[in-house]
Amino acid sequence: MKANVIVAVVVVLAGLVAGTANVAGAAEPVQWTLGSGGNGHWYEAVYAPAGIGWDDANAAAQAAGGHLATITSSDENAFVFGLINSSEYWGIMSQYPSDLQGPWIGGYQPTSGPEPRGGWEWVTGEDFSFAAWASGQPNDACGNQDWIFYWSSTTSRRSTWNDGGDATWDFPKGYVVEYVPEPATLSLLALGGLALLRRRRPAA
Repeated sequence: MKANVIVAVVVVLAGLVAGTANVAGAAEPVQWTLGSGGNGHWYEAVYAPAGIGWDDANAAAQAAGGHLATITSSDENAFVFGLINSSEYWGIMSQYPSDLQGPWIGGYQPTSGPEPRGGWEWVTGEDFSFAAWASGQPNDACGNQDWIFYWSSTTSRRSTWNDGGDATWDFPKGYVVEYVPEPATLSLLALGGLALLRRRRPAA
């Protein structure tokens, strides 16, 4: 099982003991539930106060047992943006002080992709048919802008994307990890929850 999904399961089971299954909170994976129209995956916003490059963020996401978030619909984009819509994940860009730069996600452009819009891919190989590019983006303005991060051309945070470079820009202050739960993980969650509820029943 993936390490951080197990953490999420533990959080949910702890919530059952306390009488709640709410797992939302800082530094905790949050599930986009099937019941709310989601895909059942878990997402974690990771804060990197000193900034982090896309390659390092990608490696960290994989080491944690997930991958950088791959966003394939407007609903998923809105869900993920809700996790990072706070000031800690956003910074003012030194090159453009009126712009805000948010976390990395798992989109990239291979060197074979024609600039600026050609060949974009997700780290998982999923179809890149949905995009939330900000107006005028991607534009490869400084060259080698081959990775996607959240970005706003105003001082208000927005759920729009920009293409950024791993060296030519300020590093974003975070990234979003997506975890795909294995069937065994979901079974553990269900069985563990039932076991905890039974233990809470008063003795006859």
